[in-house]
Amino acid sequence: MTPKTVDTAHPLLDETDTAEVLAALSSGDLSGTAPVVAVYERALADRFGVHRAVACSSGTAAVHLSLLAADVGAGDEVIVPATAPVMTAMPVLAVGARPIFADVTDSASFALSLSDVRGRLTSRTRAIVSVAMWGYPADGEALAALCTRRGLTLIEDAAQAHGTRTGSRLVGTRGHLGAFSTHLRKLITTGEGGFLLTDDETTADRLVALRNAGKAATGGQFGRSFGLNFKLPAMSAALGLRQLARLDQRVTARRTIRDRLAAALESMDGVKPFPVRDGTPNGYATLLLADDAHLAVVLAEELAQAGFVSDPRRYGYRPLYDYDAFADVPADACPNAAQLCSRLVSLPCHEGVTPADEQRMIDIARQVVGA
Repeated sequence: MTPKTVDTAHPLLDETDTAEVLAALSSGDLSGTAPVVAVYERALADRFGVHRAVACSSGTAAVHLSLLAADVGAGDEVIVPATAPVMTAMPVLAVGARPIFADVTDSASFALSLSDVRGRLTSRTRAIVSVAMWGYPADGEALAALCTRRGLTLIEDAAQAHGTRTGSRLVGTRGHLGAFSTHLRKLITTGEGGFLLTDDETTADRLVALRNAGKAATGGQFGRSFGLNFKLPAMSAALGLRQLARLDQRVTARRTIRDRLAAALESMDGVKPFPVRDGTPNGYATLLLADDAHLAVVLAEELAQAGFVSDPRRYGYRPLYDYDAFADVPADACPNAAQLCSRLVSLPCHEGVTPADEQRMIDIARQVVGA
C-alpha cells in the first residue's frame, strides 16, 4: 500500500475564501488595479506594522521590483547568501547585475557572516539580500547597521517567513524593503503572488509604477517612467485578505507542532533540531541538522519511503554557485553554506500533520540514527 504523502505545502481554504473570490469576480473589475487590491495592501501594511505594502505577481517579482527600486542595474553587485533559493538570485541576473555569493556565520545558521560580507564589498556593491530560509530567523540589527553605514539597500527576502521574528522584529520589516511570496506553499497563499513592505513612501510609489508599466501611483499615463507588469489580480487579492486574517492562527498551530518535534528529537545523537537564535520561527517547516551529509541523505530517503517529503531532498538543495544557472558567475566557495546545505533535512509541521504522523517521523529518525 502506497503511503499518503505529507508535504510542506498545506493550503487552508474554506467557504469564506471562496466567497471572497466570487465577490471579486462578481464585481466585474478583475485587474490588478481593482479597489480590492488597495484594501489588501492596507491590511498587509497594518498587520506587519509598516507604512506601505505593494502587492505583486510573485515572490520572485517582489525581489525583482526591490532591485529596480534600489536602482540596481548593469555593472552593480548584490550580495546574496549562498544558502538562498535560486528564486532570490535570478532577479539579480535579470537586472544585469552580478550576484556575489556570501557565506553564512556557521554551518547551523542562515545569517550572513558579517566578516565574509565585508570581505566581498566593493565600490560596485549596491544591495545585500537577507533570506530567512524555511521561516527560521536569520539576520538581525548588525547586518542592518552595516548596510546603513555603507549606504547599501537591505532587501529582506521573507518569502517563507510570514510571522517569523528576528529579535523583536517581524522578518521583512527591518530592511529597506521586505519581499514576500504568497505561493501555494506559503502561510498566506493566493496560489501565485507576492507583496513588498516598506516604510518609505517614495519607494512605495516607485514600486507601484514599476509594477504597472510606469504609471504613477497618483494616476496618469503609462510610460511616465520605466515599469513592467507585475500586478496581482483582484481575485488573488481577495483571497489574500482572507488568508491574512488567519495568519496568526496558522503560525501558532505550526509552531506548536514544530516545538513538539524539536523537543522529541533534541536528545537524539546524530540528528539535532536546527538551532533557533535570537528569534522565533513561524513553523513553515521543522528543520533538522544531521551530523554528516550521508546521514542526511539516508534520513531523507527513509522519510520519503514513508510519504514524508523533505524539501532539501526535493529541491536538490545546495549552494547557489553550484547551480547551472550561475555557472558563468565567478564565485568563491562558501564552506559553511556547503556544510549546511548537505546536512539539512526538513519535516512538515502544518495543520494537516496528525499526532500519528509526528510519531512516525520521530520513530524514523530514531531508527536511522540507531537511538
